[in-house]
Amino acid sequence: MQRAYTISRITPVQVDPAYLLAGSFLPVLEIDRWRRHCGALLDGATAGNRRDVVVAVNSRGYLQGLSVHAVANHAVHGCILDAPIFAVASAADEIGVAGALFRQLCMTAGRQDCAAIRIRTGAAEPWHRKLVNCPMAECRYRVPVILDATPFPDLAWLEPQDDGLPVKT
Repeated sequence: MQRAYTISRITPVQVDPAYLLAGSFLPVLEIDRWRRHCGALLDGATAGNRRDVVVAVNSRGYLQGLSVHAVANHAVHGCILDAPIFAVASAADEIGVAGALFRQLCMTAGRQDCAAIRIRTGAAEPWHRKLVNCPMAECRYRVPVILDATPFPDLAWLEPQDDGLPVKT
């Protein structure tokens, strides 16, 4: 069972494999749109938006998890770190991968002075089970977590998508 994961910003060679995880959470997400989003991030075009896509990679170089997150404003908490996609792809160590990604979210939220982290679960699977069991001892930032099971929001965190439909003017 793999216990050590490298958590880092997505690289160009990881964009297409990461789409398999992102697309499983957001079936309306098209690969071209995902590539444009990641390309803009890698080119530095989204730096002012405080957005990021990070991946968890095992020692063999296989992608095991994905987090897409950005700083957002919440009506109750104010500045939060919003993660519309938090995906784990490990049959053997879901808790380990989720814990590594979660610790990264906590550190990012702390550095960005966020009052909370919102993870959009989309009711896809019981993320509370994975996150409750994550060891947090090595994470110095203690940030409240909002597990949001409401349907996924629109894809406003991506650039507008042309769906080819005529526009009424």
